[in-house]
Amino acid sequence: MAAQHVPARTGTAPPAATRGPAREVHVLRRDLGDFGAPAPRPVRRRALVTAAAPLLRPFSVTMCVETPDPVLALTYDDGPDPAHTPALLDLLADRGLRATFFVLADAAEAHPDLVRRLVAEGHELALHGADHTRLSTLTDREAVAVVADARRRVEAVGGVPVTLFRPPYGVHTPRSLRGWRALGLEVVIWSGWAADWTHDTEEAVTARARRSVHPGGILLLHDTRADALGPGEELPRFDRAAVSAGLVDPLLAEGWSFDTVGGLLARYPRVRTVIRELMA
Repeated sequence: MAAQHVPARTGTAPPAATRGPAREVHVLRRDLGDFGAPAPRPVRRRALVTAAAPLLRPFSVTMCVETPDPVLALTYDDGPDPAHTPALLDLLADRGLRATFFVLADAAEAHPDLVRRLVAEGHELALHGADHTRLSTLTDREAVAVVADARRRVEAVGGVPVTLFRPPYGVHTPRSLRGWRALGLEVVIWSGWAADWTHDTEEAVTARARRSVHPGGILLLHDTRADALGPGEELPRFDRAAVSAGLVDPLLAEGWSFDTVGGLLARYPRVRTVIRELMA
């Protein structure tokens, strides 16, 4: 039987029970598990962490949302890329899904038609930086200025406000977090990944993505690989649209739905944590 295509609910009003002020759950990083495995559900709440939430918030980032609903946000970093983004957009359009694209300003300006297409097709435009420079190599003031300028450039190309930011490699500092938030940006990391920055078969990458799926998850995927290759590494050559198809089609058949990151944050409590392994 063909998979049932469930349209994303991005842009619709959240259920009545979730309307109102944004809600947050602060957790310990270890209680979210490994990025390559499903985060435990329900999220474990610790009384001391909850009590300390006001103190932790300046140092914490959004990882996922808390819900038992089988819903997932697909996010794509490092693009847009003419070799892969068009096929990804075709796939998402065919399945009636919307995703969040964390784009680089340099790539957005190089391929403005792809940015405008993803916006026109209802996807969420978010920021990944100017290029893939590790922002911890800059001073905190420089890191904030670079992100502010990159946001301006991406908004100029896309013609829509940008409110979500994922720093390259997820790396951040307490002061850079404070500066990015002062710009009105929500820093979003991820709760699962496919390790799709290394070359492998479509089946292997898809299997890694599937193992990290959980209700309310934010899944890290890539349009392309924008950072420099390390010793002995090769540029991934697999079909990224085929990986996404291999992931979403079985999930749709199992009753899962998909939303943008912004859509999830509007509907469910966000899960925040201090993630020291990404804090420079």
